[in-house]
Amino acid sequence: MICVFFLGSKTLSFGWPVGQLLMIAFILGYTWYFSLGIAYKVAIDGTGNILLRSFRRQITVNAESIGSVEGPRLTFISYCFIRFKLEREKAYLFCRITDEDLHQVLYGIRRANQHTKFKVLPMID
Repeated sequence: MICVFFLGSKTLSFGWPVGQLLMIAFILGYTWYFSLGIAYKVAIDGTGNILLRSFRRQITVNAESIGSVEGPRLTFISYCFIRFKLEREKAYLFCRITDEDLHQVLYGIRRANQHTKFKVLPMID
């Protein structure tokens, strides 16, 4: 909302059409909505289900149905995004790559499904 306010004041002072401001506001809102779907917490329970929690929703998926797990391309960065390819969608997790809980979840996925592909995750191979 702050970005829309500042952009609105600039566009009105420069004489931009209001339609362009509405288009920019829509893109900002759309991006904000989908960024709330990025998971910030991952856990594995005793039955082999993976729980991904975000501000917008909680995904519970069986570890056997995860097709691949892709880590960061830059390995020297400690905070990164990890992509899980599920049956019908992709889920993203923002985490610290050196977190022990994350390693336990990844090893749990490896034990549950030997066919899961792990890309750019050197701590698993």
